[in-house]
Amino acid sequence: MSHFSFIGNSALRNNLDITFQHIVELTTIADKYDKVLSSSFRKTIIIYTASIIEALLLWKLKKVIKTAKVELSGEWKFYDIKILYNIDASEEVIGAKRRKEKKQINKLDFMRIIDYCDKYKIVTKKFSEEIHNVRELRNRLHIGGLSKVEKEYTKKDLKFVFGVAKKIKALVSK
Repeated sequence: MSHFSFIGNSALRNNLDITFQHIVELTTIADKYDKVLSSSFRKTIIIYTASIIEALLLWKLKKVIKTAKVELSGEWKFYDIKILYNIDASEEVIGAKRRKEKKQINKLDFMRIIDYCDKYKIVTKKFSEEIHNVRELRNRLHIGGLSKVEKEYTKKDLKFVFGVAKKIKALVSK
């Protein structure tokens, strides 16, 4: 029996179930090792859980907006550019046409998915902040961009991420 039976897309449903099974297995062994190894397992669990949250939100967003592309707010594509004046080697005054940039919905990053879910009232502003916190926890895997030393992932972090995932699942399964 699938934990995601409400998902009509069988590939997505199966991938969600497999990822969920990985989370269950990692959770059962995470506390059986020393602090460093337990934290490493928790980090992986958070990454997997965030990927489930992201997939569920994207699935719901597709159901709500029913379009293959979305218009990116504040991002423009310039074309038919005419240089009016060269200020220096790195700056010009131009005249151009512009149109809002569009992106395939399947290519949206986690941050934009959350923001669109907020825009289309799939989630509340307050809940979107919680989801962004999950995204930020997940993004700590990008160690090159961290401003402080990465220490550990705690049981409290897991409890928070699992709570958000549970709310997302309840929300999108309606």
